[in-house]
Amino acid sequence: MKLLYTKRSPYARKVRVIALEKNIPLEFIDEDLQKKSQRLLDANPLGKVPTLILDNGTTVFDSPVICQYLDGLHDEAIMIPREQGERIEVLKWEAFADDLMTVAINLYMEKVRHPHDYHKDFTATQEKNIHSAYGYIGINLLKFKKFNLAPIAVASAIGYIHFRLPHLKAQGTLLQWFEEISKRPSMAQTIPVA
Repeated sequence: MKLLYTKRSPYARKVRVIALEKNIPLEFIDEDLQKKSQRLLDANPLGKVPTLILDNGTTVFDSPVICQYLDGLHDEAIMIPREQGERIEVLKWEAFADDLMTVAINLYMEKVRHPHDYHKDFTATQEKNIHSAYGYIGINLLKFKKFNLAPIAVASAIGYIHFRLPHLKAQGTLLQWFEEISKRPSMAQTIPVA
């Protein structure tokens, strides 16, 4: 299987961590999203990453679906609980983290596209949303005792914020939790890089 991704993508990071935790071999193909390859556009007409190409040529996208696909391949290191209540709780946190990633990406891109005249109200709202999310995550840290997709997704979102928006770095107990989970080999191997 081939994973079309970028080393910066927090969405792709979730997939990479799941694959590492479950010992699923993937061929990683780093894509340039400014000059999208024909391979990426053939696999996903929107040219988005991550996109998984199965050995039979079938494509799977985007990250929540890829994570569920990989987790369903075998029962070693289950990352998404099978029991309905626990499953919904984990998928809820993945969705929350994905939304946080989207907020962070939109904020970063606004400042990249308009470095001198970015929309101040928009950026202030997004920064407020990130701080609000940090508060919500912080009071729910006990829910992340078990290593599965929920803490993977949340840590991937925070890692992206630290990478692209260092002025919005997590603080206090949340930072301590993030630094501790970041030591796990699968997380350490997937830290975003430019």
